[in-house]
Amino acid sequence: MGLLEVQDLTVRFGGVVALDRVTFTVEAGRMVAVIGPNGAGKTTLFNIITRVYRPASGTVLIDGKPVQAMAPHQLIRHGVARTFQNLALFRSMTV
Repeated sequence: MGLLEVQDLTVRFGGVVALDRVTFTVEAGRMVAVIGPNGAGKTTLFNIITRVYRPASGTVLIDGKPVQAMAPHQLIRHGVARTFQNLALFRSMTV
């Protein structure tokens, strides 16, 4: 059993299949990257893991417990949190 398990995850938006039977396991202590081109489903995957969206089918487990059964504060206790991209965090700084 992994720290994070995604099993046969499918997400649809109307007729568009954003994720099609995605399955993977992340073991404790491992570093994993999710890469892909725009529109590949990366954000959708994170939205499912953090309960922003519900999958059409499949399961997400954290420490063996289904994410959909967890309250938001329980996700945080398991170290799962979400932040959104903000391009203007430091207005006084330039590149």
